[in-house]
Amino acid sequence: MKEKILIALGDMNLQNMIAEKLKQGGYVIETLQNGNEVMDRLKMFKPDLLLIDISLPNRSGYDILNEKSFDREVTKIPVIIVSNSGSPVQMKQIPSTPVIKDYVIKSHIEPDEIIEKVQKVFGKNTEVAKDTMVKNNKKILWVEDDKLLSTILSKKIETSGYTLLKANGDEEAFKYLESEMPDIIVLDIMLPEMNGFDILQKIKMNEKHKKIPVIMLSNLSKQADIEKAKMLGANKFIVKAAVSLDEIIHEIATLTK
Repeated sequence: MKEKILIALGDMNLQNMIAEKLKQGGYVIETLQNGNEVMDRLKMFKPDLLLIDISLPNRSGYDILNEKSFDREVTKIPVIIVSNSGSPVQMKQIPSTPVIKDYVIKSHIEPDEIIEKVQKVFGKNTEVAKDTMVKNNKKILWVEDDKLLSTILSKKIETSGYTLLKANGDEEAFKYLESEMPDIIVLDIMLPEMNGFDILQKIKMNEKHKKIPVIMLSNLSKQADIEKAKMLGANKFIVKAAVSLDEIIHEIATLTK
């Protein structure tokens, strides 16, 4: 039985391009552009996947996803999100549920990439991804407790060829550092137990780890916080609201050359 996909995008040209590519891949496709129609169509069409734009006429993707997460009839339908922006702060507005499978930036969409992401959702073979991924043997220790951001940025890091060591807080981070030597550490400030500043200070006081480059990635943007991070030895301070995922990857690549 062919999988069904509902595509809800504000850009008709992009929607038609994606729909045609997925039809060629053997999927049953329905499309719409009006945000007010999405929930009703989910219940009538009962798709196996929703591909939804954050920016839809009449009703935003955020509102739709929030309502969907509380509606038992459609809550389990997997979702791939399409957005104009890849900023971590924008992602925090998305409900943190396991059905959010991926996050695509409009300006970066390639037809083959869409097929690949859809195949991953349905557990199908994705040899293209394996063949095109370039391993660079660099390890990133990334300390972040936001589950959705963790999932999305993790995929971005791994598809960029890095080996990812993911920690939710200080305990996991220091456990990794006992046995691993990452090439860079990406560190959130607001963490559930020891905050990022304290973790950074502890890392820089350790002879074995003090030379590892550190990027502080945070919602905080006060000059005092930036200066504190630099004083403690951070190489870069990135404000989540001011960057895209690609810019984060660029900074990682710059510091691991």
